Amino acid sequence: MRVFAAISLAIWTWVGPFDQLAGAQQSFSAAQAVLSSQLHLFVPVSINGTRRTWWLVDTGAPVSIVSNFLRQRLSLPGPPAGSGINATIMSRGKAYSVAFAISINLNGAELGPDYLRVEQINHLVSEKSSAVTAGFEKGGIMGMSQLLRRGTFINYKTLQLFFARGSSKLPLTREGYEKMGFTYVPLRITPKGYIDVEGTIGGSTYSFLLDTGAFVSILEPKIRERNHLAFNDTRVILTAPYAGIKEVRLTQATVPGFRIGSQDLSDFRIGFAESHNFDPGFRHEYGGILGPDLLHYHEALIDLGNQALYLKPDYRGHKR
Repeated sequence: MRVFAAISLAIWTWVGPFDQLAGAQQSFSAAQAVLSSQLHLFVPVSINGTRRTWWLVDTGAPVSIVSNFLRQRLSLPGPPAGSGINATIMSRGKAYSVAFAISINLNGAELGPDYLRVEQINHLVSEKSSAVTAGFEKGGIMGMSQLLRRGTFINYKTLQLFFARGSSKLPLTREGYEKMGFTYVPLRITPKGYIDVEGTIGGSTYSFLLDTGAFVSILEPKIRERNHLAFNDTRVILTAPYAGIKEVRLTQATVPGFRIGSQDLSDFRIGFAESHNFDPGFRHEYGGILGPDLLHYHEALIDLGNQALYLKPDYRGHKR
């Protein structure tokens, strides 16, 4: 896998505001991700010192998930006796087993020990990456339970993740990013572990889910209807197993006046489909999902520890 040979150098290729950490290099660790064919970020993870598999970085998943196949192959046990953790948990009416991993190592960044939900991840099997020549085996999903604990910083431009050591956030400030041309957008982490991003369309304020693991960015069809937007039918049928979305039709349109914070997204051609079938604990009316396509093309920086999102104008300079 040629990506591993580049990790040690690539970690240091993007400095920028991380100059603030120059005198405290031990305050964080870093890992290189790869970009998949669906614009998802995958990172190499070793469980209990075993061979690395690839895990999806998913801010839309409140907890981390290990595939049923990997759990069986590694004989991961359930929660230890006396831990107070149930061997089975319920989520949206379904029962899932819980596995315990002593070590969850991401290129030297130790994220364990931790409990992982056991689940099938068949929808990830077909994803590929040009950065991985062989062995792109998917092992699980890295969710918010782990990402928040280490104050993770996700850089979509360089495909890197930074983790705080001994703290829940990195010692970074917004001024450095703004000098680089990024627009600051505040984030809110809900009690249920979802990321709430405030935005406006047509004079109305909405809450959007920041979801790096989504298939694509989508808004609720009611927004399209309220604003009388012209749209085209893509003939794409969406299915999102973790969100409970089953066979919904995707349409597309540009949305005049669409803003996330002060970042103008009017020229971004975005999808419309029903995705609101659960309560994420948002402050405003649910507006939809900000997914990996929008985050990639706007070179997003996601600072979970400091609850901040940074966006640049679409680097393509034209509509999607």
